[in-house]
Amino acid sequence: MMAPSTPTRAKGSAAALTRGLGMLSLDASSPLSNVSTNVRSPVRMNPMMKGTMPPAVSRREKEDRLPVQSMDMPDARGVVVTKDWDGPDGGVNSALMTRRRSATMVSRGDRYIPNRELVRRSVNKPFLDDSGGDTLSRPSSSDEAFTSEASDSPPALEGACQVDLGHRILSFSAAPPTSSSAASTAHARRYANKPKSTLPSSLLAAGRRRIPTAPERVLDAPAIVPDFYVNLLDWSSQNVIAIALQSAVHTWNSETGEAQFLLDLEEESERVGGGGGGLVTSLRWDAHGNILAVGTDRGYTQIWDVARGARLRTLRPSYEGGADASAINAAAWAMDGTLSVGYASGLIREHDVRQRTSETRSLEHAHTAQVCGLNWRGDSALLASGSNDNVVKVWDRRTHVAKMRKENHRAAVKALAWSPHNSSLLATGGGSADRCIHFWNTTQNTRVQTIQTGAQVTSLQWAPHYRELVSAHGVGTSESDAGALCVWAHPSGQKMAEVPDAHDGRVLHTTLSPDGQTLATVGSDESLKFWRLFEQAPELHKAQQQRAGLHAGSYKGFARTAPTRALR
Repeated sequence: MMAPSTPTRAKGSAAALTRGLGMLSLDASSPLSNVSTNVRSPVRMNPMMKGTMPPAVSRREKEDRLPVQSMDMPDARGVVVTKDWDGPDGGVNSALMTRRRSATMVSRGDRYIPNRELVRRSVNKPFLDDSGGDTLSRPSSSDEAFTSEASDSPPALEGACQVDLGHRILSFSAAPPTSSSAASTAHARRYANKPKSTLPSSLLAAGRRRIPTAPERVLDAPAIVPDFYVNLLDWSSQNVIAIALQSAVHTWNSETGEAQFLLDLEEESERVGGGGGGLVTSLRWDAHGNILAVGTDRGYTQIWDVARGARLRTLRPSYEGGADASAINAAAWAMDGTLSVGYASGLIREHDVRQRTSETRSLEHAHTAQVCGLNWRGDSALLASGSNDNVVKVWDRRTHVAKMRKENHRAAVKALAWSPHNSSLLATGGGSADRCIHFWNTTQNTRVQTIQTGAQVTSLQWAPHYRELVSAHGVGTSESDAGALCVWAHPSGQKMAEVPDAHDGRVLHTTLSPDGQTLATVGSDESLKFWRLFEQAPELHKAQQQRAGLHAGSYKGFARTAPTRALR
């Protein structure tokens, strides 16, 4: 076999390459004609040596190696050509160093951001970094004369447009004016802090509104039952108040001031829970404000259409007697039309009054003592209940087991209120032996806050337009402390206002107007009072119109036979 021969470069290869590039017409005397050759072949080669390859050198060594002798290079024909042109320093060393130095320098092309080193060389003073961020740079020393002349006589365009040429024109926003600037007064409103979109806190609202300590109107409520465990007052979404006085139920329209008699158990037959008297123990309007549920002390629940003055149906207890034959102390309507009633036996029963068989769920042993508080959450998903067994429970309507059970109160729990600002927040108030308001996170089943009130908590109402909570109180550490109203800030828990003598005695029941501004209270002093605690500042005109409707009409009271007392 023949040994592989070492490949040799053809003699005519260089000449062919020269012919191929002949169109470039490079002169041998041009520096460009030799630079490429010098870089490609930095080592002198003997043109007579054939088949011999130059020693391998790296790229870095090719660039850094400098010939020490003559720079004569052979051409394609093997003829030595003498280089007759050098760089500024007279050698290839200068040309190579110039290329390496230019490669490391930042390009001076059309970049948007200038090179800081070049700017420092050409400008005596660097860029400014002031608070406004709009001044671009200070003038250089060469421009001082022009700047001084421009300061003496500003250009006509700058003066006519009132524009400072040292500031940006196109920017996201102009810099805020300083306090010493003449434009600070004109632009102060533009740069003022905008009000928060959240509901106003009572800590801030107290400086803008006045919480009255005197009632706006007082009506008589003679012979009202002074029982802590019943619920005898409610205000509908149609602006009609219902109140129970012994066995009778009366309504009062706050827009027209007209009082009407609705029913009396003494005149009702035995079949519908009357026939010989009895007491009304609970009242509750539905969400639409048209239907009123009336519970009695014998376990009957009457459903009334108040606008027509007609009884629609009666939910009767079982004939054999049992847990549902006791007094109905509390009732609550859900948004979907579900009616929940709580009995003195501890039973909680739910009804769909649109169905012939109305009962939908029965919680036989919801509490071990009488139920005195019921309240549905706004989305009709959870029901809160309070009882004389000092227990608070939250029920999911899909199960028969309580979602949350808390025993932190040391007395009966009647006051229950779901927060309109946080669907998971529930406020509960304890009786005379407890005198506390607890706030519960029903999602995590935890207590988040506690307020010591110093008196029996009979009712709680959240303000829909302020982050506030009003509590009504019964007996405290002494009889003289009874009958107070307190407004609490949330979540700080600070007492914002107090009416120490709202009633001469205990405050039995409270209810809030549909617009959320007026609180109605009834006490053991047999008086119904109206308090404008949460008046909205932006709606003063509307509130005045409602106040005019409140004063209009004839205040005849709620008793049909006994004469009413003079209005105070």
